Amino acid sequence: MKRIFLASLFASTISGAALAEAPAASSVALPLAIGGRVVAQGAGDEARYVYAWPGVWFEAQFAGPAVDVKVDDSLDNLYVYVDGAHKLTLTRPGKTTVSLKDLGPGAHIVRLEKASETQNGSGAFGGFYVPSSANVLPAPVYQKKIEFIGDSYTVGYGNASRGQICTTADVDDTTDTSRAFAPAVAKHFGAAYRIHAFSGRGIVRNYNGIVPGETLPYLYQFTLFDKSVGVAEDGWVPDVIVIGLGTNDFSTALHAGEAWATREALDQDFVAKYIAFVKDLHAKYPAAHFVLMASDHYESEIARSATAVADGVKAQGVDVETIIFTGLDYMACHGHPSLKDDALLAQMLVDRLSLLPKFAPQQASR
Repeated sequence: MKRIFLASLFASTISGAALAEAPAASSVALPLAIGGRVVAQGAGDEARYVYAWPGVWFEAQFAGPAVDVKVDDSLDNLYVYVDGAHKLTLTRPGKTTVSLKDLGPGAHIVRLEKASETQNGSGAFGGFYVPSSANVLPAPVYQKKIEFIGDSYTVGYGNASRGQICTTADVDDTTDTSRAFAPAVAKHFGAAYRIHAFSGRGIVRNYNGIVPGETLPYLYQFTLFDKSVGVAEDGWVPDVIVIGLGTNDFSTALHAGEAWATREALDQDFVAKYIAFVKDLHAKYPAAHFVLMASDHYESEIARSATAVADGVKAQGVDVETIIFTGLDYMACHGHPSLKDDALLAQMLVDRLSLLPKFAPQQASR
């Protein structure tokens, strides 16, 4: 396992190939706040948390000037933060321990975020470690929780790119979920969040008809994308569920052999299955407020269908509203929302959620 020693005075970017040996790792694991679905494996120094969904994060508090960060991920870009400041980017680091030193005395918060989207494979987090039990503080606790369910727009597909023309490598390098609208909204409110999004997936139909049946509601049943592990009950109860789906269902023409002979049939199936998906979520989280997001693109086909879904579930007692967004420049990879667009989407959601009692400005502390 590679180790790297860093005097943590400024932000750095390090790839797996650049990592060097460092002194022995600290030995006491910190208790964690975890944002996202993970598969916990092992115990003690061998503990690890396997993840696949985008935007997964891990956070801990500690006292003292040093902390070690253990990762095992050859696929993703990972960001390390200390006290809210970006300290380090790990670019597909592999199995690595990063030692952050010279952080100063007193209490600190360390955080690791997954920035990339990986649809095939997974990574693992090995924990945060400090020299002794005297450095251990309780894990951060969040009173507000938001879940985001969506497609490439929610992932932040290529959002940090310089334009619409991108190679596959460009997409991999410029997809930054940490800078997409979902984390921005959650961090504004001091809320914990989970992101269940997968580029190219829809409610009933995926982009251009690919992989029939493996839609977002289907993938939602799993913790890992190899479908080897279902979803464990881990105490996650969101206050708000934001869903942005439909672009992949409607953005391309139907092809011969697909399940729908006409756009009207596709629309009817979309509305029915979307209603069923929301009702299932409502049954699990009856107190959650739902926000259905949709663009006005494609002759407002998505917007009309999302509105029909909201009307349908509202009539059955679901607390729901819609946000139909417009005015985006779509200047990121392959015509996706840019970082500027992410900021606009985030502000739309902040404005709406601020009207909820729990998220009103005077309640916007952790």
